Amino acid sequence: MANVLLRNRREQASASAGVEPHQWALSSWARGFRQLTKPLVVSRHMRRFCRPLTVQGAERFSDLSTSAVIIANHTSHFDTLIVLSLLPSKLYSRTAVAAAADRFYTQTVKGAWYSLRYNAFPIARHGGSAALAYAEWLLGSDWSVLIFPEGTRSRTGELLPFHPGPAILALRQGVPVVPVHIGGASNILPPGARRSRPAAVQVRVGAPLTFEGNEDVADATARMEAAMRALAEEQLAAIATS
Repeated sequence: MANVLLRNRREQASASAGVEPHQWALSSWARGFRQLTKPLVVSRHMRRFCRPLTVQGAERFSDLSTSAVIIANHTSHFDTLIVLSLLPSKLYSRTAVAAAADRFYTQTVKGAWYSLRYNAFPIARHGGSAALAYAEWLLGSDWSVLIFPEGTRSRTGELLPFHPGPAILALRQGVPVVPVHIGGASNILPPGARRSRPAAVQVRVGAPLTFEGNEDVADATARMEAAMRALAEEQLAAIATS
């Protein structure tokens, strides 16, 4: 039954994104590769470009007892590395990253590399519920999912309206949502830039949000957005008083 469900989820996700998720990225050897190369793929880049790095609330990841939807604001492709760098080893090993199919999976080899390197999987922008099928299966199989609710990078730094996808995932799978606000990443790798440059980065991890199964998707989405805005305001206040 589990194999049939997985096949159905993969087929739905493949039809929506136009490319099939790489299931092999979940294998023990792929997880081992990511753990082995984390110092080079993640930690080295963090030390080189996030200078200085200020983090508040990272212990909330260690307190998780279930899989979760991890959401973050999005101003730079560097955001993925920043969030992954905060995850304790066990959670890092079982977290998958939703990546825009039309940007990261247009070339077979590059798409496979993203899947291996970050445990990324393709998701179609504006793909409807079918685009969430693989992410749903992951959450139901004790994997956590990192997803950017704005659906694209903000070019002004202002928070964009959230898409309902993360709320749908949390409500259907009954998992908590951990909000992460990142400030300063746009100065490392702004949209359109080809090279990264060092910049100060501030990160705040909020308390996990939980939802009732009968909660409205729009209300859940609004709660997520409000939590992210609150983290942004806390961050601005901290900078102003430092």
